[in-house]
Amino acid sequence: MTTPPPPRRVSAARPTAPWSLRKQDWAYQQLRERILTGALAPGEQLSQEALANELGISRGPLRDALSRLAAESLVVDRPHQKSIVAEVSVADARDIYNGRAALEGVLAAAAAQADADERDFQAADFGLLLERQRIAVSLGDAAQVRMLDRQFHDAVYAMAAMPATLAALNQLRAKSDRYLALYLADSQRAQISVDEHTAILDALLSGDAEQSAALTRTHVLGGLTLLTGSIVGQPARLADPAV
Repeated sequence: MTTPPPPRRVSAARPTAPWSLRKQDWAYQQLRERILTGALAPGEQLSQEALANELGISRGPLRDALSRLAAESLVVDRPHQKSIVAEVSVADARDIYNGRAALEGVLAAAAAQADADERDFQAADFGLLLERQRIAVSLGDAAQVRMLDRQFHDAVYAMAAMPATLAALNQLRAKSDRYLALYLADSQRAQISVDEHTAILDALLSGDAEQSAALTRTHVLGGLTLLTGSIVGQPARLADPAV
């Protein structure tokens, strides 16, 4: 009687890069999302060997991804040492959010001054975005809430037709994404954000540049006020919790 072979050990499936993306782009997306959600915590050391093995890629694409994350201030690249996930801090959030408030107010005002026909043409798309946001909030889908939040603001600022100002803003937005993820992770705050988007949209569609700018600045800085409490409540993971 033949002895059957022992069962094969099944290893845990690891993620694989889709054919539509370069490996370095896919690694960047994977690591960025982990940082935004806290799966990779502030101050955590990043082993290139371990990450490359986990993602099933070589170190070349991984290094490229880490360099992009360092450019966004999400990772700190230390010479002759392991890279670490950048710390979050109240001081950093204040710096970024005050810069955002100034630029986003300017862009919101310019969007409200866009051609009335263009604003009317975009109204239905804006309404659909807000409805999708409300659904995502009700489902507790934090990743979808964040994506739709970005899409709403992208659509508003595209109407401003101020590419240089938008480029400057996008540098700050890249640095603020982790703070935004922390803010929108709370369902009540996510609902507040949608309500504020609705008010901003009403001002924009009515062509009220001053109100559109004021509501946008309040929206950004109000997020900072509430976010500060969340940051202070996590002292073990912060650079300067005592604020």
